[in-house]
Amino acid sequence: MQENVSSERFDALDSWRGLCAIMVVIYHYIYVVRVDVLHSTLVANSYLFVDFFFVLSGFVVCHAYRSRIGDARQAGGFLLRRVGRLWPLHLTVLFALMLAVMAINLGGRHPEQLMIEAGTGNYSMRALLLNAALLNSMGFYGVAWNGPAWSIGAEFYTYTLFAAVLLLAGARRLPMVAALLSLAAMGAVLAVAPTYMNVTADFGFLRCIAGFFAGVVAWHAHRRWRDRRLPAAGLWEAASVVAIGLFIVAAGTGPDQVHPWSVAAPLVFAAAILVFAREKGTLSALMRTAPLAALGRWSYSIYLIHMPLLIVLGYGIWLYGDVAGIAMRQPVEVLGYEKQLYDLGGPGAALAVLAVFTGLVVALAALSYRLVEAPWRDRFAVFARNYERGGRSLAPLPPRTVASVAVRAEERR
Repeated sequence: MQENVSSERFDALDSWRGLCAIMVVIYHYIYVVRVDVLHSTLVANSYLFVDFFFVLSGFVVCHAYRSRIGDARQAGGFLLRRVGRLWPLHLTVLFALMLAVMAINLGGRHPEQLMIEAGTGNYSMRALLLNAALLNSMGFYGVAWNGPAWSIGAEFYTYTLFAAVLLLAGARRLPMVAALLSLAAMGAVLAVAPTYMNVTADFGFLRCIAGFFAGVVAWHAHRRWRDRRLPAAGLWEAASVVAIGLFIVAAGTGPDQVHPWSVAAPLVFAAAILVFAREKGTLSALMRTAPLAALGRWSYSIYLIHMPLLIVLGYGIWLYGDVAGIAMRQPVEVLGYEKQLYDLGGPGAALAVLAVFTGLVVALAALSYRLVEAPWRDRFAVFARNYERGGRSLAPLPPRTVASVAVRAEERR
């Protein structure tokens, strides 16, 4: 059943993931700190970029593993690699956040929403255990601790479903089963999710299935069409970006008013990924430049780290106001909906803090990638290889051949 893994790297797509991660950072920032100039539907609907992550994950995982999962042992090796890709950094960030919130609680001076409780609230011990076990997208609890990490739990169990589909249906039937799963999940979200595609800890698993398996279908389409010439590739790429922007703007008025057609996000992102996977246009060349490639490499760390830092930033602003006797948190209208946001006194200050905050997130993401993400990914790759070989060898990682480079590119997600 084995076949050689294609040497395609999809570097431009990896860089897009980095930019999408930055958009998610900005999205969360504008719902903590008042910055009126960023109150636009494009930014307020940027939660939809998480669906880009899901679709791209399905695309690259299918690319790397479609022909490598043929029995239970190979499926086990695949899941070990996925654990090594997701869990170590997730646990590290969750543990660091736990220590920070504990220190804030021990200090005794904090807003009520930062209080640690046993079974309820944003920082309960029950929610901590569910987050550690990656059970944070199954409806067992609301958004808690590192909120964006719901998608990490959803992805892991979607990987398990992907391996099960390959074992039960086989690679030949995979595109048909993937299409059915994606459409069924989109239909389920449309039918039962109260906020359509802005579901997280409640119906997030369904949302991930919809995006991931749309990516699997997109990879099969790419494999069929990749040798055909794409005329005016630059125009196709520009049109794809415009189409994504228009779709996101039309998907609702921020997280408070989400339209039903937001459920089409996996289809829109899958179409764009098909265009950029060819890497023939000017935008693709731009996305392969070193700074953007670095953002793509650090995107997972950016995504996981930014919310704990934003929690600490919010606490710092609150503490300053509490000590100075200033009410920093004010009612602010964001696209027609009242929010309680920290007001720093003007857009200049808020934008300056955003710039510094984003720079700090990226710097820490680069550090965590080097110290946690990459080393543990490689360690688990050794464990997985040993498991696949029946425990007969604990050989080091193989040389970075063309094929292994392609697999490593997938391992970054």
